[in-house]
Amino acid sequence: MYLKGKVAIITGAASGIGRATAILFAQEGAKVVVTDINNTGGLETVRIIKKRKKQALFVHADVSKESDVKTMVKTVKEAHKKVDILVNNAGIVLVKPIMETTEQDFETVVNTNYKSVFLCTKHVLPYMKKGGTIVNVASISGHVGQINHAVYGGTKGAIIALTRALAWELAPRGIRVNTISPGSVETPMLLGDVQIEAKRLGVSMDKIKKERSDIGALHRWADPKEIAEAILYLASDKSSYVTGTDLLVDAGWAAG
Repeated sequence: MYLKGKVAIITGAASGIGRATAILFAQEGAKVVVTDINNTGGLETVRIIKKRKKQALFVHADVSKESDVKTMVKTVKEAHKKVDILVNNAGIVLVKPIMETTEQDFETVVNTNYKSVFLCTKHVLPYMKKGGTIVNVASISGHVGQINHAVYGGTKGAIIALTRALAWELAPRGIRVNTISPGSVETPMLLGDVQIEAKRLGVSMDKIKKERSDIGALHRWADPKEIAEAILYLASDKSSYVTGTDLLVDAGWAAG
């Protein structure tokens, strides 16, 4: 019960890494707040948690919009009075050549992936006391170059830089801030990415998936639960001396 009595907000928790993290945090004793624009998926995450006799609350929010973030945080404050953990996980991927990327594409990805981290952090901080932790989900794309991932990779690199700055800014308040950079993970978002790439190249999804698997030293994709375990480490007191760092959970991709 590493998170017993803690209140944890997890954005983008309707599926994938966010859902796995919400379920794991609840198992570890946290009162979980599931936030997403996907009501069906978000409520399903809460149902899974409550079925296991743990605590969870769903709050609909588009975390790229300040008004939604303010309302979400107000709801959490009224329900729990505080926030101990914030996991900024919400994100979308864009697979498109830079010459074909529109201004609207750019703004949508930047607002969802990067602006949301700024907004959620800003509005949660008034209710986060000493011992609080923030975990921002970046990506291997923030470390290595990938064709047709310029805007997406740019947002993930920005999250890593923002985290380093916030770690120093918030250290005097006793709040730790870290990022995690997953490699290939079996999530709906990455499968959608692979589908786009396969269509562009005129090959099967299985071929692209195998190529992605072989980039890492372990030659496989991660289960979302494996990423959730790493997020748990950064969010818990087990990492009490860790701040301003980026934890690569990428099967050795960046080391290759």
